[in-house]
Amino acid sequence: MKLSELQVGEKLYTQLSSTVLAVLVRREDGWAVYVDAVLGHNHEREWQEVARHGNKQNETVAKAIATSLFHPGFDCDLPYAL
Repeated sequence: MKLSELQVGEKLYTQLSSTVLAVLVRREDGWAVYVDAVLGHNHEREWQEVARHGNKQNETVAKAIATSLFHPGFDCDLPYAL
């Protein structure tokens, strides 16, 4: 799937471990990935806090996460948001 196929404002998450989530955010100026630790009790609720307060990853790390850790993986056809 191409990142350009996501709607602006759409957010998706994946778990890096039971207590660390990554959130991919489609933005008007491209896309970004945020990562943060969570309690691991309810990822459906916890990912939203990661989207708001997580650490924005650099482009290299974000591309690795988007292409390899989201299923089925994204084609990064948009610029990474600054």
